[in-house]
Formats: sequence, structure tokens, C-alpha cells
Amino acid sequence: MIGILPLQEALRLARAQGLDLVELQPNADPPVCGIMDLGKYLYELKTKAKEIKKKQHTTNVREMRFSMKINENDYQVKLKKIKEFLAERTRVRVLLPLRGREVLHKNLAMNVIQRLVEDLKDYATTEGAPKVSGEGRQIIQIMLIPK
Repeated sequence: MIGILPLQEALRLARAQGLDLVELQPNADPPVCGIMDLGKYLYELKTKAKEIKKKQHTTNVREMRFSMKINENDYQVKLKKIKEFLAERTRVRVLLPLRGREVLHKNLAMNVIQRLVEDLKDYATTEGAPKVSGEGRQIIQIMLIPK
């Protein structure tokens, strides 16, 4: 720590050591600068950013769309696919869009969602109750992976 110096004197000190004058905190009053090798400093920042990125855990969310008038075979195929997603430790978002006059019969759509939740209770837990969104045009249920 040298203290507060005029810009020209700080540049002269940096050049005398064969290093660069780097502004570390430009918003501080007065700005904080350091005498260092800029290339090495940037390399260290890049490697720190890579290490942080490696340690981050990203969650994958897969989406499955159902219909209110779904056939039993189609339901079983989609149920099997959701089980595969859950086996891969992936979250699944279930969407049930309501078209036309189906909006008037939300209770039938909720029955499909409740049946799905019941069939998957051994494989996943749910994140809250089903939500109605988009001016009542679709019902969303988010499933979580098991513990």
C-alpha cells in the first residue's frame, strides 16, 4: 500500500518495475489501482470464473403436455416418459392447455392432473398445487425429483 498518488507518479512507479497500472475499483473515491502484470491478472480472473462455473449445479426442466381428452394409451405413454425423466433426476413441468370451451370445465382438467400426481406419487413429489395461468387457458403442475 503506497497511498494516494497522482496519476503520473503512479504510472512512473509501474513502468519502473516493468508492470502495469491497473484500475481495480473505478467507482471508489479515490479510484483504487494496483501495480501488477495485467495479462496474469486477467488469466487469474478467467480461471476463477471457470472454477465457479464448474461448481454450479444446473437443473434441467423437461416439459410434458397433456390434453383434457387424452386417450388411455396416450396417457400411459406420457406417464412412462415422465418416469424416465424422473429416473434421470430431471424436473418435469406438466402443462395442460385448455382450448375453446374446455375453459368452462377446469374440473375435468384438474382430474387429469390429480390422476397424474397420484400415479407418480412413488416417483416424485409435487411443488405446490396445480396453478391456472394465462387467463385460465392452461394448468401447470411442477413435479420434483424424489429425495
